[in-house]
Amino acid sequence: METFLIVMRESIEAALLVGILLTTVKKAGRASDRNYVIAGVLTALLLCGVVLIGSRDLVATLSGPLRTEIDILIFFLAAFFLTTMVIWMHYHGKDLSRELSGKVGRLLDSGELGALFLLSFFGVFREGLETILFLWGIATQTGGPNTAEFLWGISGLAAGITLVALLFQGFVRIPLSLFFSITSVLLILFATGMISSAVGRLVMIGALPPIISQVWDTSGLLNEHHMVGGFMADFFGYRARPSLTVVLTTFSYMIVMMLWWLRSHRNSLGTGPQTVRKIR
Repeated sequence: METFLIVMRESIEAALLVGILLTTVKKAGRASDRNYVIAGVLTALLLCGVVLIGSRDLVATLSGPLRTEIDILIFFLAAFFLTTMVIWMHYHGKDLSRELSGKVGRLLDSGELGALFLLSFFGVFREGLETILFLWGIATQTGGPNTAEFLWGISGLAAGITLVALLFQGFVRIPLSLFFSITSVLLILFATGMISSAVGRLVMIGALPPIISQVWDTSGLLNEHHMVGGFMADFFGYRARPSLTVVLTTFSYMIVMMLWWLRSHRNSLGTGPQTVRKIR
């Protein structure tokens, strides 16, 4: 489910960008120039596929301390990009349509159609790279990629693209501000889990002191190796026997981010990214 949510949200962001580009080109009476947008999207997807296959083969060849260090780096990078994605979308999402439409209009007027290709390429490629990084973090947390995670990812991709297509066609009206606000909370919790895993491994290899090796033991109540505990461990970084270092870092991040979320959404809920229907 974590894979589904992350891939769906990334797909929605990428599809919104592409949809805005195509809509703006069409409204400008330059429908033939949409080929530049489509070419950028296809190129980005192809390159993301190459990166995914290459990174999978590269990580598979690593072992020992180097593999552990790479895993820790992936955890921290995934947490960092999840955090920046949540913050960036909150502050800039509501202006996404207007800014992109204005930029595309200027490109069409100046005849810089190559820049139109680059705009769609880098937008989709960035979302694709972030998705790959998040998926590697999830796979590392759960012990490696598997068929279920692959199917969740495909489902998330299909759901995201379908939702945006329905929005642009006017078949549904969903307040995207509410969607992004709710999913932001879940992404913050996912990032908390990534940080918990990263710090836990740093303590395990001796790079960080545990301060107190075991703050509590809830394994009898919620074992992280059983179904519910395993779900909590994979999604939110739950640990039945955490060290004080893990507890302090994990809860510090979660408290800071949740306080930011509550403060930033107290008066602005509903002013974030709006339904695509409004830009048609």
